[in-house]
Amino acid sequence: MRVPRKRVHALAIAGVMVTSGSAFAGGLEANGYNWDLIFDPATYAGKGTITHVSIDHPINNPVSAPGTTVSNSSDRIHYNFGIKGDLIENTSCLVSAQNPFGSGTERNFAYAAGTSQAVSESITSTDLGLTCSYGVDVGGGVVSIIGGISAQSLAYDADVAVAAPDVTAPIALEGSAAGWRLGVAYEMEEIALRVSAIYNAPVSYNLTGTAFGAAADASVTAPQSIELKAQTGVAPGWLVLGSVKWVDWSVIDTLTVNNPVTPVATTLNYRDGWTVTGGVGHVLTPDLTVLGTVTWDRGTSSVNGAGVLENGTQTDRWGLTLGAAYDIAENVEFSGGVSYSTIAAGSNLQDETWDRGSVLAISASLKASF
Repeated sequence: MRVPRKRVHALAIAGVMVTSGSAFAGGLEANGYNWDLIFDPATYAGKGTITHVSIDHPINNPVSAPGTTVSNSSDRIHYNFGIKGDLIENTSCLVSAQNPFGSGTERNFAYAAGTSQAVSESITSTDLGLTCSYGVDVGGGVVSIIGGISAQSLAYDADVAVAAPDVTAPIALEGSAAGWRLGVAYEMEEIALRVSAIYNAPVSYNLTGTAFGAAADASVTAPQSIELKAQTGVAPGWLVLGSVKWVDWSVIDTLTVNNPVTPVATTLNYRDGWTVTGGVGHVLTPDLTVLGTVTWDRGTSSVNGAGVLENGTQTDRWGLTLGAAYDIAENVEFSGGVSYSTIAAGSNLQDETWDRGSVLAISASLKASF
């Protein structure tokens, strides 16, 4: 009912590709959601992935701050851990911990103060999930129904300019909420075929905390998404794969921190995001598989009729990922990947401009199965 053991290498690298390739995707996406370990053919499997993301995307404003970098994105670390088990016949369950959403921005103090923006701000998230699948034989393959629930947390931290030189006031908000997902998959072991579609529901947060030393709150919704994935063997030792993902980023317009001193608003004004990935995997030896993918991510900053971004700096991104998986011992696998993306140059109606930027992501994973 499952893909043969040696072909699982390509699936493992596909997981690395998803992690590295999604880094700095549109909106506030960090890792995004990844439930692929539930398809692992082993009766029990555990896997951990760490990704370091380095972003070079300096923003300038030649009108109000000529010759100065007014903002940049900070480096970040993403993670994904999971344990999967076949508990009863035809049923698999996955317990996972990951951070689907996140961002980090650092701004020039004078520019932030003059434009009523935070000097620094970050969003971090955690998703603790339980996902299960139930499969039935249909013709020559297996159809699986997938469902799951999650406990999510979201935190927003910022420093707001108060007075020169470099005096700031902190904002710290956090909240928790529940999420759920539903999907379907079809697999044919003989040709390493798998097609899956998973819907992730929106998650609404009521964040509470402090701003300027007083009680504060904010509301935000993590968007719904649909991801379609497909892979198939095309020749002995060769696998092709692809995915298409839609994320409802347009649900997020403005993040407003309400407090008794002064409201603080971050205007996002997103449009929906689209990410398309294609790749090829090849088994070089019984223990080593390599894979390469190409990813296009449509920028989520809204564009006016003249083709200029209304606000924000998220333009289209093209990325290339190379990965490998190697059996370092029986039932123990190490995999890693390097992803390099370019961010298109652009400008927005706030007179901010930027040249072509880049994102470098390096991932490492360790998996044990039995």
